[in-house]
Amino acid sequence: MSSADLTHSSAKRARFTSGMLLPPLVVVILLWLPFGFAMTGLIEEWDLLGLFAVHGTFFYTHLDGPLAPHALRPLMPFSFALAHTLSPDSFVGWHVLTMAALVLKGVAMSWLAWRATGSRAAGVLAGVLTLLYPADTMQLSFRSIHINVSGAVALCASVVALHAFDSARRAASIALGLAAAGLFLSAGLMYEASFTLLAMPLAVLFVRHGLPRGWTAKQWVVAGLWLAAPLVYGAYALWISARISSYQGAVTGQGSALRYALSIWPDLFNIGAVRALAGGWLDAARMTARTFASHVYLGAAALGLIAVCLVALGRGRADPLAADAAPRSSTGMLLKLLFVGLVSMLMGYLPYITSAVHMAISQRTYLWATPGAALAWVSILLLLARIAQPLGAAAAAVLIIIGLGAQLFQFHHYVELSERQRSLLRAIVENVDGSAPDKKVLVLDGTSQMGHTWMFHEEELRFMLSYLFGRAMGSAEVCRLPSMEWQRRDSFGRPGRCSEDPQGWAFTSALAAGGPGTAVVEPKRPIRHAGAQLVLAPIAANGSPVLQPGLEAHRERLRHGQDTLARRYRAVLSNPTRGWIAPMFKDQFPSDSFRFDFGDWWSLEVVPHGSGWREAEWTGKGLRHASRSWVTSDSASLYVPLKPAEGPYVLKGWFYTFANGAVREAMRAHVNGRALALGWTPDGHFAAIVPPGVLTAGRNELVLSAPTDPAYFGLSASIDWVSLEPLSTSP
Repeated sequence: MSSADLTHSSAKRARFTSGMLLPPLVVVILLWLPFGFAMTGLIEEWDLLGLFAVHGTFFYTHLDGPLAPHALRPLMPFSFALAHTLSPDSFVGWHVLTMAALVLKGVAMSWLAWRATGSRAAGVLAGVLTLLYPADTMQLSFRSIHINVSGAVALCASVVALHAFDSARRAASIALGLAAAGLFLSAGLMYEASFTLLAMPLAVLFVRHGLPRGWTAKQWVVAGLWLAAPLVYGAYALWISARISSYQGAVTGQGSALRYALSIWPDLFNIGAVRALAGGWLDAARMTARTFASHVYLGAAALGLIAVCLVALGRGRADPLAADAAPRSSTGMLLKLLFVGLVSMLMGYLPYITSAVHMAISQRTYLWATPGAALAWVSILLLLARIAQPLGAAAAAVLIIIGLGAQLFQFHHYVELSERQRSLLRAIVENVDGSAPDKKVLVLDGTSQMGHTWMFHEEELRFMLSYLFGRAMGSAEVCRLPSMEWQRRDSFGRPGRCSEDPQGWAFTSALAAGGPGTAVVEPKRPIRHAGAQLVLAPIAANGSPVLQPGLEAHRERLRHGQDTLARRYRAVLSNPTRGWIAPMFKDQFPSDSFRFDFGDWWSLEVVPHGSGWREAEWTGKGLRHASRSWVTSDSASLYVPLKPAEGPYVLKGWFYTFANGAVREAMRAHVNGRALALGWTPDGHFAAIVPPGVLTAGRNELVLSAPTDPAYFGLSASIDWVSLEPLSTSP
């Protein structure tokens, strides 16, 4: 081949590569533009950062290390540690690593779909839909950074494996095969569910060429090397499982996991498949229609992305494998793509049916089903285009628009949680200088929201403070005001109580309770701390710190100092890098009405401002899911932000179930101290008129009260939703 031919071939490959790279890159940029780097850690991210502060930054787990229960995933900390190393005093590195992993994931899927079909459209759509797929609700939070990196590595390993199959030289083929197997094994050591992508390179070859016939010896060697990766991991898992009590075993119940999976295997289809193929897209459409106050950015971003996809189709016109490429993917090829996509989708969800906990959520459980589901939808779109090209193009555009809308809303949800955490942490740190490490921190939470899974759950605050101070911090307690709830919960999800006396503070567990088929749980012995043992960090109802005297120098150091705490205070809590787009969601603007149902979208829970509520629980199958919460005390409160209209309001809601019949009869409602007369329907819906003048601009208190039942887990009633609306607009 002449130098001119080589130059021309290289130029074609460069255009093709940029055509595969451009759409995923633009998707990631469009998702980050409105929010910048404002998102911080939320749950497990803080755990890892706290451990890094105590033990130093570690990239893998081992039997006697701080994450021994995760030893089945020895590389699980790798992504967290890498992000922390990139920016130890901020979350910038976490954003950069997440963005890079998503781009790699999208590019790899583009290449795999193109390689399977020879269709540039298939490649572009696969890359974009993989990143915009709405079934999973955890792709964008840093909790999933190790899953994103593992997925990107596994898909890139599939690409390398296919290059190994394609290579004409034996030595290069085997070297690439070894590299692919090594990458695939590394992905599994980060997150073992990545092995559900085992069939990906073989599926691509099946779509393109059918069943293997006439493979050369080197191709069989490559296939053997690829299959060896999960076998090596399996041997490691057997060895390590005999030596630890693993996280996976704790979640699935060890030996009962397989029995449980066999008992509910139909849910692989009526939950997993339905959500992956249709339910996620229906939620995306609803999010796009209901949550945006302005669709200007979404519309402009979607049009821009579609234009980029069209440009990418032109840039990808040159086919580096022209001798092996079908000029146009056939109907049979697209049907094979649909088949392997559906099988891969089911395989990606399959590991989670061993755990009832994971079956009740959508967080992380669909990340591994997404590549297969994206391929299935690509085949459907291209088949529609065969019937009528405008029909296929319109369907693709709709998926891009609502997929982008869903991802923007998810990003917004996590940023809002980050903002809440940031405000509370800032108020705490301004009252804690760390000069007395033997003292315990007691947060008096006037916002009444701490203690939720997404808001400083159990030991979370200790890990957060350890990271911010750069060293081990003692335990921290939270007392929600004015209810005096202690954030630590018993096995029935009920918080304890805190109280102050002249000697200090006492913390008591919830009262004894049992339930049908469940033994009575007795409260633990009260914990007492003398006032001199505590550092108080009071927070006002609006989230601002109630500044304690004598800490003026400490607060000045936070704003201008160069020590670890000061740097992290400014970068994480005070001055994060914001987005460049104006607010676009309805919940960012004051409203004359209020509705709360503990989460509108599956696994995107909303943290209540109030007390007396258990964590949200999701129920439902197929296309619909609902969140509900049990009342855990005799009075449950919600703090309602309103910009009230003139005239009367109507309070409405729905109690899904009651602990017993007497609870409903005893249920009372108060708004800002005003007792309301409740009217009931037979199925548990209630309504009451709120007279004019009761509601005020800003924060209003809604209280629902009824006695709990110690014979029914110490609970009273499960509520689905509650709302306050102007009577003139309420149906």
